Amino acid sequence: MHDAYTPIVFQRHCHQLRAVMIDNQPWFVAFDFALMIAAARPYRLTKRIYPHQRRYAVLQHHSGRCEELELVNEAGLYRALYRFGHPEHCALSQWLSDEVVPTLHDHHRTPDASPQRAFMSWAEQRIGVVKWQGEIWIARKDLPRFMLANEDRALSERPSWRQLP
Repeated sequence: MHDAYTPIVFQRHCHQLRAVMIDNQPWFVAFDFALMIAAARPYRLTKRIYPHQRRYAVLQHHSGRCEELELVNEAGLYRALYRFGHPEHCALSQWLSDEVVPTLHDHHRTPDASPQRAFMSWAEQRIGVVKWQGEIWIARKDLPRFMLANEDRALSERPSWRQLP
């Protein structure tokens, strides 16, 4: 059985919206959202969105009870808001994008997700870089030094950022 996810519960007026992060993507309980937008047939909400925007997952409540529920991703929420148009949905959309989604991302942020300073040796010089999101970033002020090192004939035999060794 797949691991159970512990949802974060958001309240808007008298409705709850349970949400989880799966593979660094926000997912929301479809039935909760259907009740929140006052859909006439809440169980049919997911029939109106694309198949890749919905999935099933096991959620574990604080009481320890597990339950398999249908979830909708962020794009599916906005599609449902558009499909079931209502004047209140503009405010609901703003609440989702300004409060709910950033809170989910902040709650599940990994400690190593922030940029980290590092140094790289290139052409007998040390260049400051930033490691972030699996990439190495070079400061703009160091870029001319980095590129000039590549044009030096003595260094042309060495590995280059333009071609792999």
